Amino acid sequence: MTKNLYRFVLLIILITTLATGCGKIFRKPTLSLDSITIGEIRHRVEQNYLKFKSVKTQAKLSLESPQMSFMASSTIKVKTPDSLIVKLSAGLGFGVGSIFIDKNQFLLYSAFENVVYHANPDSVDIRRFLLVDVKIEDIIQVFSGIHLIKPHERELLKIDEKKYLIIGTNGGYIMKYWVDPKMYVVTGYEMLERDGKTIIEFEYSQFMKSKGVFVPKMIRISQPDKKTRMTIMFSHFKVNADLDKKDFFIKIPDGVERIEL
Repeated sequence: MTKNLYRFVLLIILITTLATGCGKIFRKPTLSLDSITIGEIRHRVEQNYLKFKSVKTQAKLSLESPQMSFMASSTIKVKTPDSLIVKLSAGLGFGVGSIFIDKNQFLLYSAFENVVYHANPDSVDIRRFLLVDVKIEDIIQVFSGIHLIKPHERELLKIDEKKYLIIGTNGGYIMKYWVDPKMYVVTGYEMLERDGKTIIEFEYSQFMKSKGVFVPKMIRISQPDKKTRMTIMFSHFKVNADLDKKDFFIKIPDGVERIEL
């Protein structure tokens, strides 16, 4: 073997060795279940929510169903633990209007109909206005995009699509939560019947960090069997903005018809 050929072989061996070594150094660690529990994942998701106090944002809100399909520009304000106001430039079948919800009341003002709908939040059927089956006690989570992991009768932890997957069962239902292993936020939630039929799906994506809080720019809620879907695309975030009572005030003109639901 000539000196030049010998040097070339040594160079190839050196490059291969370095490449293999660097690959081991910089290779992303494999996601493992050995060092984490469901309780720890739930706790870390809750910590992100506890940092969230409020948000003020612009958004595009779209609703889709076999009966109707439209999109509305909106201003959304959320304040924990229970206050939400959505002011629409158009949509929900009511034209220009606003929705306000807190622990004491549900209020919807439709300028198009010149009507105010008023109800106790515990008794109102929110599906009538949002098309999707969202419980009133979960409405803050829905519009903040920070989905919590509820306790279940039985729970199982797996890895799916490079994310933690928590599978819980309560009664006759199965709940699935996909959790990002870096941000510790729920990126997907699915509720199913025992036979595997999907009841409702939540998708959270395009996360950003603001004021120490991870929030998504896109929220999508779907009910496949009813062919309904609500999508919220946020912009111009102001996380943990200073909000008070006047930020949740709806001005209702004189002469508006009032309907108790």
